[in-house]
Amino acid sequence: MAEPIRSYTPRRDVREELRRKVEDAPMEHAQAVLSAYELLQEAQDHGVLDTLRGLIGAGDTLIGKASEYANTPEGIRLMRNGLAAVRLLGEIDPAILDSAAKAMSRSRDDRRGEGKPPSMIRILQRFTSQDSRRTLNFIAGFTEFLGQSQDDSDEAIGINKPRIPAIVPVIAIAAVAVFVSFKIGRNR
Repeated sequence: MAEPIRSYTPRRDVREELRRKVEDAPMEHAQAVLSAYELLQEAQDHGVLDTLRGLIGAGDTLIGKASEYANTPEGIRLMRNGLAAVRLLGEIDPAILDSAAKAMSRSRDDRRGEGKPPSMIRILQRFTSQDSRRTLNFIAGFTEFLGQSQDDSDEAIGINKPRIPAIVPVIAIAAVAVFVSFKIGRNR
C-alpha cells in the first residue's frame, strides 16, 4: 500500500520577522524618525505634552462636567440651537451667500470712497431702486414668515397675543436706523 507523501512547510516565525523589520526600520525611515523626534521635542518645549497628559488624566472630570451641563435646560437649548443653525446653513444656497458677501464688500468699498455721509434724500432714493426693492421685499417676506411661525408656536403652547402686522418691525428698525444715522451725522 502506498504511503502518503508528507509535505513539510516550515513554520513562520512572526517574532523573528518583526525583529528584522524593527532592525531595518531606522535605515529605511531615518528621515521620518528624526522628524518625529524633532516634533516630539517641540511638543515638550511648548508644554503640549504636559497639557495632553493633564487632559487625559482629567478626562473623566471633563466628561462628567459636560454631561452635567448637557442635562440643564440651557445645555439642551444650546444643542438644539446648534442643530438648528447647522440645518439653516445647510439650507442656504451657496450662490446667495456668495452674492451677500460680494454685496457687503462692494458696499464697504463704495462707502470708503465717500467723503461725507449721503443725505437722507439720497438714501431714500437708493431704497426706490429695483434692486433695493427686491431686497426689501425679501426682508418683508422674512419678517412675515417669522411672525407666522411665532404665532404658530404661541398657539401650540396656548398663548393668545394681539397680531402685529409684519411691516411694523421693519418700519421700527428703519426709523431707528434713520434716527441713529441722523444723530451720528450731527455729532461729526
